[in-house]
Amino acid sequence: MSDLKTLKSILIDTFKVKNWSRLQYDTYKTIQQYVNDFREVNRISEIKDDLTIIRCNLKDQVWFNLSKSKPIIGHLLDTMQIIHYTYDENIQSTNFNISISFNKFQVHCSMYKNLINNFTNYYIFFENEKHLRAYMSFYTTFNTNETELSKCKLPEFDKIYEITNLSQNILYQSDLINFFSEIIMYYDESGKIGDLPIGNDLNVTLNQLIEKSNRYLSQKKTDVNYNFNN
Repeated sequence: MSDLKTLKSILIDTFKVKNWSRLQYDTYKTIQQYVNDFREVNRISEIKDDLTIIRCNLKDQVWFNLSKSKPIIGHLLDTMQIIHYTYDENIQSTNFNISISFNKFQVHCSMYKNLINNFTNYYIFFENEKHLRAYMSFYTTFNTNETELSKCKLPEFDKIYEITNLSQNILYQSDLINFFSEIIMYYDESGKIGDLPIGNDLNVTLNQLIEKSNRYLSQKKTDVNYNFNN
């Protein structure tokens, strides 16, 4: 702690002047570059604190309190690791990418939005060790008629269960959608992902899908295996 105080004092003494010298400016730019370089490492290192917050957040969720899948959800959280994380937002664009490992499969999310021309590319997919993929969402404003994934029936529940080796009788569709959306949205600092369509031919957002699920669960507490395709 004393070393930290010493470092803080050095930085204050170095930069707390009205007019910076060339050396002070170059030092500042170097520190700024180091901050950018280690931003992802720092975010990944915060996973323990993240898990504590996520577990607390789940306890406030309607779907979780009604869920019979709490043991498998707890296991997934125990094995969760951040592999890659980047987030950058400026006056021109928002760019968010995250890859999360859950033991034998990974969840990848990417969202790029150009704030000038509104071009958007966004997806969430599951991938196993054989690099087979199943999509929970895929939306793009680029060449949608020529994109094969734009024709998929989303979410690809059957493929997701096959790729993740999770049983639909253990982790129900409603729990799957709610749990992984909760994780992704926690890391999405822009707060935009929940309001994007889950597919090019689907006029429904992730937030609307979650709301529909929770409304159904509240009305039908004994039937948690809701078919989202109805």
